[in-house]
Amino acid sequence: MDHEAQLARLSAIEDHSGRTVPVRTSKCLDICFQANVVVVQPSHAGRAAGGRLVWLGGITEDALVEAVDDWIFEGGPGLAPLPAALVGHVTSKDAKKPKKRKEPKHSKAAKKEREKAEKRARADRKTAKESGPDRDRSRPKKSGKDKEDKGKKKDGKK
Repeated sequence: MDHEAQLARLSAIEDHSGRTVPVRTSKCLDICFQANVVVVQPSHAGRAAGGRLVWLGGITEDALVEAVDDWIFEGGPGLAPLPAALVGHVTSKDAKKPKKRKEPKHSKAAKKEREKAEKRARADRKTAKESGPDRDRSRPKKSGKDKEDKGKKKDGKK
């Protein structure tokens, strides 16, 4: 998005009386996640008719800037209905950043986590099996003499 061009376009907007509408810029309106944010203030007549500030977020396309221009030309807040193209862009200074979506159970990250957990469980079972109390009773320990006897049998000597 060419921000300078968008600012120039907004600064050139005229109301129905041919008056250029004032445009102010700000570094931050505290809802940067909805940039570009445009706040449309009602005219004196619009305020008298009940119009209030309208915060619009995500104004990143020329067509949306054109819709803002048309709305202001027709009278803006309080005097003209909000164009359909802008309805989904209405926000407020109190807008909350949407929470990140949780990854579904079938995601790659979830699969890796399951594989790690299974690997740890297998290792834990193996360790428990090897150091269990029944191990000493089920298999007799070999003595040095048994090893010597095996060696003699392999050589053919007895």
